[in-house]
Amino acid sequence: MAARRKKSSPIDPEFDRRMMAAALRLGRRNLGQTATNPAVGCVIVDGGGARVVAARGWTAVGGRPHAEKEALKHAGKRASGSTAYVTLEPCAHEGRVKSCAQALIDAQVDRVVTAMTDPDPRTNGRGHAMLGAAGIAVTTGVLAEQAARDHSAHIALIGKGRPHVTLKLAVSADGMIGRRTGERMIITGEAAFTAVQAMRTSFDVVMVGIGTVLIDDPRLTVRLPGLEERSPTRVILDATARLPLQSRLVQSARQRPLMVIVGPEALSERKSALTEAGVTVIEVDAGPGGGVDFSGALAALAARGFARVLAEGGAEVAASLVSGDLVDEVVIFRAPVVVGPDGVRALAGMALSAVERTPRYRLIDTGWAGDDQMRRYVRAG
Repeated sequence: MAARRKKSSPIDPEFDRRMMAAALRLGRRNLGQTATNPAVGCVIVDGGGARVVAARGWTAVGGRPHAEKEALKHAGKRASGSTAYVTLEPCAHEGRVKSCAQALIDAQVDRVVTAMTDPDPRTNGRGHAMLGAAGIAVTTGVLAEQAARDHSAHIALIGKGRPHVTLKLAVSADGMIGRRTGERMIITGEAAFTAVQAMRTSFDVVMVGIGTVLIDDPRLTVRLPGLEERSPTRVILDATARLPLQSRLVQSARQRPLMVIVGPEALSERKSALTEAGVTVIEVDAGPGGGVDFSGALAALAARGFARVLAEGGAEVAASLVSGDLVDEVVIFRAPVVVGPDGVRALAGMALSAVERTPRYRLIDTGWAGDDQMRRYVRAG
């Protein structure tokens, strides 16, 4: 294709940052709902001096249509001569439909501004190259650090072959998640519960160990009014397939996806019974100390396109993920209550300093959920 002559319009770096920030906010709207594709945002701005937003788009639930095509559909003829702000390099690979890079070329946009290159080897610079070869001005790297955080799950999926893992911990002032004996103890308050429910809406998967299920009989769904349909897929790590058929998880398996990851010692009749109840059973190798192999479990989820995993418990699962260097982000809700010597440590035999005071993680956010303090850590480097 012959290169088109690019229109001469002044570049305003501050305006570029503002529009990219808006595109990033759009991309977060369906975060956790777009597997097997990343959650991308796109803003199209009219050409000329007025700089009016012509259209917006974000990756649809289920991963298609992509953000660029949604925005182009709404922009119509106004896309010609426009500037498109996209949080991730437009895809260059084509299957049943044309690539987003080609769609932007066909729409005759004048300029494309992206936050970062797509690490997917099917694109990885090819989208930018296609646009440039078609005579479209390309600017990249705008709000790159924020985009890398927003697309961290996509980056992990491509670069590590596993999902981005966020570990959520609700702990007492002395670092406990409950008592060893007696009645079940709820550590954090109502505001923290609501915050965790909202967190679940932005993940593909919520994952717990079988010990938590046997103690709490949870549902692991989103129970905020109007957001129930944004409940993630429930995943249970259950080496020997002990999940009770009468549990609330199994009883709701036909209404909300439920997966059980088992080891090689799980009995065939138990796996068959779970499958007949509507549960997806996935077998992985045994871990070094028994149980399931966590790396294998995460790889199995990645193979199904799941990019964002929220691990909610219990202590052994949390400790195994941290010690295996499989955690990318940690969110800790700390309540003012003290459990005492009968408590269960949040990271089993490990101290919370393995997260809070280590160069592996850096603190990026603090806040409050009612009386409970929230601290968010991300992997450093």
